[in-house]
Order: sequence, then structure tokens, then C-alpha cells
Amino acid sequence: MGPLTPIINSVLEELGQGVKEKRSLLHTTWPKILGPSFSAHSRPSLREDGTLCVWVDDSTLAYELSQRYRVTVLKRVEAMLGEDVVKRIVFRVGSIH
Repeated sequence: MGPLTPIINSVLEELGQGVKEKRSLLHTTWPKILGPSFSAHSRPSLREDGTLCVWVDDSTLAYELSQRYRVTVLKRVEAMLGEDVVKRIVFRVGSIH
């Protein structure tokens, strides 16, 4: 253990807290970001690498979100979380509960 270990651990902890706060904010604001009808059938998951994985309970809706609303969703997420948080969005079909 070197003299920089406490500093590195502190920085890593702060970064982890930032991600947790962003995830919490994302879940709280998801109905505003996607709208009530789409948000009822989806669940966001923000990964540490900046990927926003949107789980959707219907394949048709996942396709529509991916093809028609990807840019809109990204812009709304950036407005809520900041421009540097989400690097890409992927839509996946699966259970949302």
C-alpha cells in the first residue's frame, strides 16, 4: 500500500456515489423522460461504462423506441443527467418488474 492509496480510494468512492445519484435521478425522472405510456412498459438501467440499457416488456415497443425515439430519449436523458453521462442507448426486451 503506497501513499496514494487513500487518495485513490477516496476518488473512486466519490465516483461511485456520483453514479448512484445519477441512477437514482434517472429512475425518478423516467416518466418525464419517456412519457407515462412508454415509461409504464420500460425500465432504465445505467451501467458504469455510460451505457443506458432500457428494458422494455414488448418487442414492438422496443423496436419503435430504438428506431423512432432513440435521439429524443438521449436528449432528454442528457437534459436531466448531463451530457457526459450516457454514451449510448440500447433497448432490450425482458421483464421490467
